Amino acid sequence: MRTEQKVIYNGQILTLTHFWATGEPCLWITDPQQIEMPKMEFVGGHPDEYCIFLKNLTKTELAQITSLDGAPLDVKEELSDIE
Repeated sequence: MRTEQKVIYNGQILTLTHFWATGEPCLWITDPQQIEMPKMEFVGGHPDEYCIFLKNLTKTELAQITSLDGAPLDVKEELSDIE
């Protein structure tokens, strides 16, 4: 997957994408209040550039990433791109 996709993680709508600088898969904020989420990192020069890198999530946390309709997403392919 090299396209962006809106997903739900930890009760929040985030964008599943690849970090522009490294290509690593991540969950990008869609709302400034999400910067307080666990494992959220500031990654840019603009104040709204925050994401959670998938490599920093546990298997249990990865399993909590779903599509907007609640269907589980298999993000193993995303992680294999960086291994």
